[in-house]
Amino acid sequence: MTVEIMKAFFGWMTLINFGLFAFTAIMSACCRGFIYKVHGKMFGLSEETTNKALYYFLAFYKIIFITFNLVPWIALTIIVK
Repeated sequence: MTVEIMKAFFGWMTLINFGLFAFTAIMSACCRGFIYKVHGKMFGLSEETTNKALYYFLAFYKIIFITFNLVPWIALTIIVK
């Protein structure tokens, strides 16, 4: 596997994961009422607990995204040049 293929792989992986992160962040901001209703019925979570869980999920996803997608792609971009 060449460095060019790895760069392309990490580039597409970064783009796809960023899209998923953006979609999740937008949906959690726009559809809070629906999220509260669903999680309240399924798990008995309060609105405050749901807010915390969403915040922690998005924070964790962002850290994982940056660590395992964005940073390797940037490193490979630097190496290829």
